[in-house]
Amino acid sequence: MHLAPRSFGLRTRLVALVLAPALLLALLGGAASLREHRVADALGEVRSDAELMGRLTDLRSELLGARAPVEVEVRAAALGIPRDTALDLLDLSRFKSTGLSGVVKQLHRLPPHVRPFSQAQVERLQTAIAHGADLDVIDQFDRLDDLARRRFDDRLEGLRARVVASGRADLSRRVDDLEAASDAGTAAGGMVTKLADYWFAILGKTNRVTPARVGLAVSARDFDRSMDLLVHSKDRAVVRTARHILVQKPGTPFERAIDDAIAGRPAEPFVGGGVNLDLIATTFTQSFSLFGPLLEVMSQRSDELQHAATVLSKASSRSAVQTVVAISLVIMLLLVVSLAVAASLERPLSRLIEGTRRVGGGDLTSEPLPPDGPVEIAEASAAFNDVVANLRLLEGKVEALASYDLADPRLVQPLPGALGEALDRSVHVLSGSITDRERLQQTLAFQASHDALTGLHNRAAALDALRDALARARRNGTLLVVGFLDLDRFKQVNDTYSHQTGDEVLREVACRIDLQARAGDFCARLGGDEFVIIAENVDAVGGPHAIGKRIAAEIGEPIPSSFGPLRVGVSVGLALVDGAEDPTGPDPLAVLARADLAAYAAKRSGDGVVVWTETLQRTTSPLRSPA
Repeated sequence: MHLAPRSFGLRTRLVALVLAPALLLALLGGAASLREHRVADALGEVRSDAELMGRLTDLRSELLGARAPVEVEVRAAALGIPRDTALDLLDLSRFKSTGLSGVVKQLHRLPPHVRPFSQAQVERLQTAIAHGADLDVIDQFDRLDDLARRRFDDRLEGLRARVVASGRADLSRRVDDLEAASDAGTAAGGMVTKLADYWFAILGKTNRVTPARVGLAVSARDFDRSMDLLVHSKDRAVVRTARHILVQKPGTPFERAIDDAIAGRPAEPFVGGGVNLDLIATTFTQSFSLFGPLLEVMSQRSDELQHAATVLSKASSRSAVQTVVAISLVIMLLLVVSLAVAASLERPLSRLIEGTRRVGGGDLTSEPLPPDGPVEIAEASAAFNDVVANLRLLEGKVEALASYDLADPRLVQPLPGALGEALDRSVHVLSGSITDRERLQQTLAFQASHDALTGLHNRAAALDALRDALARARRNGTLLVVGFLDLDRFKQVNDTYSHQTGDEVLREVACRIDLQARAGDFCARLGGDEFVIIAENVDAVGGPHAIGKRIAAEIGEPIPSSFGPLRVGVSVGLALVDGAEDPTGPDPLAVLARADLAAYAAKRSGDGVVVWTETLQRTTSPLRSPA
């Protein structure tokens, strides 16, 4: 009774659709033809934008060529090397008389509204160079390059929007390659600039060391991500270029310099107190090889976009005419067969409409629709079932990502169909971003609390740990032992066998301290050749002294090296804090000072291990400042 009016209404609508198919298809044909015209117009704009992108690429290339000799001049001046000698050393003699004329020429090839900077800005830079290139000139180059890159990115964003409007996936892939190559070139330039800033900040002992190192790490990460996109390009030529760059990069002085700077290791050209000019030259010469292939990819992508957009624009114009003709033919055919199929549409179409209403209302629990009825509706029902299945799984994936549960099995469960593949890629990118952010946070947290050379905790972490240990000792009434370890004869090893050997000794000593410490003991390097160990809940009878003797004996064993076995001793000072007898007790710095004083007494007396006492405080020299 209740279904009859509804069925009658649906049947009436189907009849209306059957009686008016010609009008509907005429509207569709007109809309399709209009769309093709719009696509043709959009492709014309794509062609124009691609041409401007090519000119912007040429401008950035000229700016790089003009910058190279000036950068060399500034860096060479810091080393006291004549500019022409530095250019010859880096095999950059072709840049000796380039100047900024090429930049001005490329700037005039751009329409005024597209130019990223004015000729007056270039002339001011030329004047600054003429008065003597310095770091301020390099900063001006950075500003111009940043303006050019921003204008390039702005045009790229507009180009991508027009490509999306055209619906051409092949053009979209070319835009992806163009963007990835641009990002890789920007990151490569950042690596070169920040490496130079880092090295010469070390030489000049300026406050630019840390900013340069942080910027270098960010540029290296961005370069790797952009190159990964190029390696997975659909274009074989782009893949070959990217792989060629990546194959040449590993193991080179440039890569080692980047890795050393990010890890905080000593810069290889300055090891030993001197300056290795040949290594500096080799490093920067190898770095310049990154830019040419990337600029070539950008230029090729721009040219191909222009050509493809021209061809497709003409094809879309032809398609608009063909669409009108095809729709007219289909209308005549539809008038013949539409009445015959109208009756078979009612039941499956009713189910599809009802299912669509339920999903539109947020109900994803409905059963799958049976794939019966005409082929078209059966396919629509199957597609509807795929959409519902995708939405169910996607809802679970989003819940897992929202709760940061990256181990949730729903995240690895594939979504069905072509739509599912597209959604899976989006979920994968989002999951990767969350994972990268967590890894970066973990890395930064580790670097902030650990010594880069030995892997032990650093001084700041040691003071925090000592403060917490003192609080527990006072609260629980237990004995706390703080051991200050000062290596003997370490300076002799450093001076005799090089700082690199000294670093190997420090790493081995740190390993032995960590191995001899009890489970739960806290080990740290305070700096230089000084270490600290914090032991809680120690037996008051013989326990502290046994800890110091055990560690001293282990460190005293020969240490293997490329120069043969080396021996270094250690002076151990122990400071005891009894939480039961001294509920207020000293602060962390005072406890560390007592242990340092005891270590100093052990070094002077040759006893190896000394426990701090009040008598020791009166009979020894004033406390040394911990390194």
